[in-house]
Amino acid sequence: MSTRLLERIEHELAAARDPVERVRLQQDRAVALTRLGRVEESQAALDRARAEAPAALPDWLALRHDYVAAIQTYFARRFGDALAQMRDVLARALKLGHAPLVGECESALAIFLQREGDVRGAARHARAVLANAVATAESRYRAALALASLLQDASQHDEAARLYAEARAAVERMDDDIALASLLHRTASLQAAHVRQAAARGELDEAALRHAIGGLQKSIEFAQTLGEAPGRVLDELMLAEMFVLQKRYDEALALYEANLAQAERDGRLVEVTVALSDRAMCLLKTGRAEEALAAARAAQARLDDATPAEIRAIVHGNLASMLQELGRADEAREHAALARIAWEATAHEQREARRLLADVATENGQ
Repeated sequence: MSTRLLERIEHELAAARDPVERVRLQQDRAVALTRLGRVEESQAALDRARAEAPAALPDWLALRHDYVAAIQTYFARRFGDALAQMRDVLARALKLGHAPLVGECESALAIFLQREGDVRGAARHARAVLANAVATAESRYRAALALASLLQDASQHDEAARLYAEARAAVERMDDDIALASLLHRTASLQAAHVRQAAARGELDEAALRHAIGGLQKSIEFAQTLGEAPGRVLDELMLAEMFVLQKRYDEALALYEANLAQAERDGRLVEVTVALSDRAMCLLKTGRAEEALAAARAAQARLDDATPAEIRAIVHGNLASMLQELGRADEAREHAALARIAWEATAHEQREARRLLADVATENGQ
């Protein structure tokens, strides 16, 4: 199925006669196809852009081939390689002095580094794009989205909301339905994550929970209109988590059964660990105690030193609740203590993120 963005690019390609403009449009088409997970078509579009490039192709547009290749590498989940490639393209774009391509590279790096947990690096690149007067709307969208996500993770919700609005305005200017799907996914999943944190602290807000569920359902419905969209499987898993908080265990189990295998295939290891832990709670609440405890232990076995503190907190917290319910109080206390330690680590990470974000804002005179 096509999207409005792809249809517009293909319409412009059909009408384009300037070979330089055709190269740029083929590059844009490759990026759009990559974002939809259509790997072979994306590579074919980039190969065509290279093959059709005239001898007089501007240096910046020739370099943009490598920018597109770095995006493809990122969506192939080769994150370290993608980061190295994009940094190399950025360095060469800076030498050329081509500010729009610099903006594209820096906005991509903001997203890449946010995923890697590099708060300072992601914020620096994002703020540089937002200060770049000739950055494209797509670059501004990605920069605003990355910075908003960082701010929301650091519990700076008002500033995050302002940047989400800026990202939404950029998406509307672009008429990019793929970007809108990504924006809806990001905002919904972050809202849900903060609801989950509040619930773990014993501060669950029912109105916030309903709002998170509505956001996830809207994101899922929009993804379905595209036929294919990034984030849908993760939205389904997060929706199941919200159903667990509402004690809608059978509905949550159905979502887990429908989506866990695909998430595992996609390499979403952290998200799968949380889902397995919550699925274990569903099994317990639906009368399958022995199976539930085995599933909870399996989720615990996935934890290692690289697992984010929040994920450790959720897994140990679920185990504590389950063991308490099964009458194994001593074991329950042990896991409750581990969950508290992990939540304290999460709170420390949020404080450190706020400090780093403030440092970068000061560097930029903001």
